[in-house]
Amino acid sequence: MRLVFGEQDTPYEAARVVVLPVPYDLSLSFLPGARRGPEAILLASRELEPFLLELGIAPEEAGIHAAEPVPWVAGSAEESHRLIREAALAHLQAGKFLVALGGDHSITHPLVLAHREALGEFSLLHIDAHADLYPEWQGSPYSHASPFHRLLLEGFPLVQVGIRAMDRDSLRLARERGVALFPAHRLHREGLPLKEILAALGKRVYISFDFDALDPSLMPSVGTPLPGGLSYRQAVDLLEAVFAEKEVVGMDFVELSPNGQFHAEMTAAQLVYHAIGLKALKAGWLAPEGEHS
Repeated sequence: MRLVFGEQDTPYEAARVVVLPVPYDLSLSFLPGARRGPEAILLASRELEPFLLELGIAPEEAGIHAAEPVPWVAGSAEESHRLIREAALAHLQAGKFLVALGGDHSITHPLVLAHREALGEFSLLHIDAHADLYPEWQGSPYSHASPFHRLLLEGFPLVQVGIRAMDRDSLRLARERGVALFPAHRLHREGLPLKEILAALGKRVYISFDFDALDPSLMPSVGTPLPGGLSYRQAVDLLEAVFAEKEVVGMDFVELSPNGQFHAEMTAAQLVYHAIGLKALKAGWLAPEGEHS
């Protein structure tokens, strides 16, 4: 049975936003379960208040359709990634704004390639605890630890926010390739350098949000939790600034691994819904309460 996002499911033809479940986690290296993340977010979204007081809108009124989950092929990361890219491309070519729910972070690579094929060039905003810049992990370039290494080599400008785990080789690569790095310790000491982050991004941006960017006290249900993460408010402030100043072309939210902590699943669903609301406002699909488009 297809699950829906929120209370109101818009028919595909009329929907502006497609939420795409990608329950793929064959590349995880620590705690398992990210394949169950999309379902958990969709189920939690049923309990959200449709009207967002902060934004003054009910994002579901922009038209949100939850698509069928992308299938994956056991034992073949390459084939699974091909299916992800093809599914994303079909929705993009139909004119939809795509919000993908993972799954492990390796899915970002085929999603980003689909967006470039359909929409042209853009920069990447990667919000995460980990840099994910290994050329391979456990013998596989398709690892969840490697998507941004591949994307860097394929020419995508990269901005990383919230990072608190990377090795020397990854740091060296980031410096050589001009990655704009905003580690979590700097954010906690100095506050969010929003002007610097926005200046580092291009006019068009794809956002990839790993839920382990959030502190594990807030988001314990991830495959590789690390202390010292972002607060929910910091994450929202960052997203709001990016949507206000840039054209966001697509998003993915990955690596929720449900483990019985329902508050984490609600937090994930709320963040996704808020981000959809920001897109609806920036695109002019909705206007805040009391205003007219």
